[in-house]
Amino acid sequence: MIQPSWKAFFIFSKKEIKGIIALGVILLGSVCISLLFPNKSIIANSASLENVHPFNFDPNTIDSVHAIQLGIPAKQVSNLMHYRAKGGYFKSKQDFSKLYGLSPALYAALSPYIIIASKGNTNWASRNNSMKYYKRNNLSFNKDEWKIDINAATESEWLQKTALPNYLVQRIIAFKQYKGAFTKPSEIAKVYGLSDSIYQILRGHLFVNNKTPHLLNAKAMRFQDWKALNLFSDPQIWNILKLKRSMGGKLNWAVMVEALDLTKAEAEHLRQSVKFID
Repeated sequence: MIQPSWKAFFIFSKKEIKGIIALGVILLGSVCISLLFPNKSIIANSASLENVHPFNFDPNTIDSVHAIQLGIPAKQVSNLMHYRAKGGYFKSKQDFSKLYGLSPALYAALSPYIIIASKGNTNWASRNNSMKYYKRNNLSFNKDEWKIDINAATESEWLQKTALPNYLVQRIIAFKQYKGAFTKPSEIAKVYGLSDSIYQILRGHLFVNNKTPHLLNAKAMRFQDWKALNLFSDPQIWNILKLKRSMGGKLNWAVMVEALDLTKAEAEHLRQSVKFID
């Protein structure tokens, strides 16, 4: 029996040759596409790591601003703040790796910079044990042993009387400067990062001295702020807010006086109560 030559195995019909060529073109095209358009997850990971600027931090105390500066995406920063607000606590570096949405690559980049402070040494009260913190440090929260004027208090006074962390005190003062003044103690609860548990502890010690003149910031005022002036009716306030929007938020005293047809006494009262950008 004559054995077929090995060349016989490489003899193809025209249809088979066309099929081989087509397959080769597909394979070559796939390689080219993978080179031109890399995997999206790889791009995302590399892009996210490009924004990482690591420094030593404690995930139990870092605020949202510094977390974003680290390079943690805003979504994961939100998850971090929400986790802590619910009483969550990171006992080790590995616990931080379990933060929902945090990529392994980002955790690996930040891991060498994570410093977990002893839970007993953290000098702040924004966790579920805030009451215990105040009791342990002999800080009064149910007696009128101290008061603080939230419009006039300095940073050092806040720190001394409340034992709040420095970054939270700075946010309170920054919020006050933005508003121009607080009209009532409950407005402090709107400060970002100030939990309701802390506010409930502090609220009996907070007051607003209405005898001390503090100009409200027209740019930051809302309906209730204008209402508190006891100067305008509800329709007038709605007109003020419309005027504010039309002027890009930059209300002018003279324009307001003219637009609302204020009397001389009303115009003067407005000038003494509200800070305008002239």
